[in-house]
Amino acid sequence: MRRIFIFIVIVSVASLNFSCANLKSSLSKSDASDSRDYSSRPTYASSSRDSVTVVKTSTSYNTGRTDDRNLNAEIKNDRRDVATPVSDQNFLVQYSEMDKVADRILYELEINEKQKGNLLDRFKSASSGDRESINQELNKLDANQLTLYKAYVHVYKDGKSNWPVVRKSVEDTLLNLRGIGNK
Repeated sequence: MRRIFIFIVIVSVASLNFSCANLKSSLSKSDASDSRDYSSRPTYASSSRDSVTVVKTSTSYNTGRTDDRNLNAEIKNDRRDVATPVSDQNFLVQYSEMDKVADRILYELEINEKQKGNLLDRFKSASSGDRESINQELNKLDANQLTLYKAYVHVYKDGKSNWPVVRKSVEDTLLNLRGIGNK
């Protein structure tokens, strides 16, 4: 069985080597017959959210090579003057406020988890009459936890577009959970 496996691996490697050699020779023949100069072709850029990669085609078909001069030129050309420094500062302030509100929500979630842990410990040693009241409190804490998760998602999902309204809504939710809601 082992010999058969070794034989199959050797045959596979040999056929792969043979097909690569044929591909290489066919590419070199097409290079000789095609007299176009690929170094004069324009560069192609692929951009992601954080970086720009410039790949220049050449006669050696080295598509992984980047050219620093082309990269710098492409970055300068790709800059978008949509956001001014003032609006960038406003976004930074807004995002820091969003993070502060989200931290308050996470703090409330931690308190909620501690209360649930304490109630579960009490539930284990409680009488049947006390278990029902503890069960109701646990259900209330579960509902509060779900509300807090929704508020956290609301901060980051909708806060980008309409922060003042979202902030008011989330703060009202936090106050209502504490029992200090608008009356």
